[in-house]
Amino acid sequence: MGFEWMPGLQAFLRDVDPDEVREALDYPRRWPRPVRGPQGLTYIAIHSRTRAGRAVTVVVRHLGGHDAVIVGARTMSADDVALFKEWEQDHE
Repeated sequence: MGFEWMPGLQAFLRDVDPDEVREALDYPRRWPRPVRGPQGLTYIAIHSRTRAGRAVTVVVRHLGGHDAVIVGARTMSADDVALFKEWEQDHE
């Protein structure tokens, strides 16, 4: 899948940098989960890891075909990390 950045998003990243977002999207074991945005739009929250093992969630909007736009990224919350670790164990 090809990922594009939402215009201006990189300026708003706070706890994750653009390289970590790319690493998380390139990580072979990604857990995509559908999520609803505030206006009811469906997004995909991709739970993943950086090369250093940091747990990161990248939110994308599917554009069709094999393309998506990155609309957000953050370090996973403690609850998300716990769920992701459980998922990782079940998908080894």
